[in-house]
Amino acid sequence: MKILNLSLDKSILDRNSKAARRIVEYGDLADSYIVVVPDKDYKEIRLSEKVFVYGSGGNNKIFQLINVYRAAKKLLKQEKFDVITVQDQYYLALISWFLAKKFKIGLELQIHGFEKYSGLRKIIADFTIPRASAIKCVSQRLKKQLINEFGVKEEKITIAPVFAKTQFPISNFQFPNKSQNKNQENKFIFLTVGRLVAVKNINLQIRAVAEVAKKYPNIELRIVGDGPERKKLELKIKNYKLQNYVKFFGWQNNLEEFYSQANAFLLTSDSEGWGMVVVEAVNYGLPVIMTDVGCAGELIENEKSGLVVPVSNQIKLEKAMIRIINDDNLRKKLAEGALSAIKNLPNKEETMALYKQSWEKAMKNKPNR
Repeated sequence: MKILNLSLDKSILDRNSKAARRIVEYGDLADSYIVVVPDKDYKEIRLSEKVFVYGSGGNNKIFQLINVYRAAKKLLKQEKFDVITVQDQYYLALISWFLAKKFKIGLELQIHGFEKYSGLRKIIADFTIPRASAIKCVSQRLKKQLINEFGVKEEKITIAPVFAKTQFPISNFQFPNKSQNKNQENKFIFLTVGRLVAVKNINLQIRAVAEVAKKYPNIELRIVGDGPERKKLELKIKNYKLQNYVKFFGWQNNLEEFYSQANAFLLTSDSEGWGMVVVEAVNYGLPVIMTDVGCAGELIENEKSGLVVPVSNQIKLEKAMIRIINDDNLRKKLAEGALSAIKNLPNKEETMALYKQSWEKAMKNKPNR
């Protein structure tokens, strides 16, 4: 089986990155696995005996996409591939559909969510999704959406939750002030991890902390991650005078110390495909409060393995946070429930088998006209 992957993840071009190591594992499932990535520089990198990665070259995003198309077309002319796969339902998916149709091979879309689903992107997604030969998604929630909103046949869909390791390397990170440690000051620490972008709605957490801290001044919210929303969030913290309650730590490669020091985990996204950070938090025995997105309803069931609140509902979030602060037994019950639920997720070998199964589905079908 020969796989051609059009990817937006430029970190694959760094052979030492997690993404590159993950691609090598995918390559072990196939006879060959070739990746083309839009990038300003043209590159050819051999990651393993089976895996090659090409950077497209191009001065801007438009030329990079054009060069991705040209590079993929050239590769398809040179040798016979069985499947084109792409983690996108927008521009790269459209390019992939044209190529799959022209060269009569299967098209697999990997769908992790519908962030930025509006305008031209919506028009393209409405076109590409029903025409895929196979779709790999990360949750039952997404599967239902694909069937109900896009008319995708159930047999085309494979559910493969994002695999997360259950252990992390010990972090060497040192907090600026070790007195922040909950064991020394008895702080109740809420942790959130992720990109600081609008869809993650970290703003909701900050507003909730502003209210909860009035009754529980020993709480602290730790935000690990970075992104374009950071300055806005820092300004809001200043305006609310929450500098003693909310701390930013930027991107961190090793998260063990953050998870091990926290008392509870927050995820308040407006939209989420699955929520790998939730799985990581659960692996550290943290009770989870999250909005009704991604793995909510599957891994995190309300009152059984976590607390699930409506999207953007600040009052419900505040109530959930207060319950978690006050009730030791509830925290233990939810953490144990989540750890039990996580055992039902596919392990690494099972996850890889699901990936291969989806490719095989794509091979059996051609993109619809």
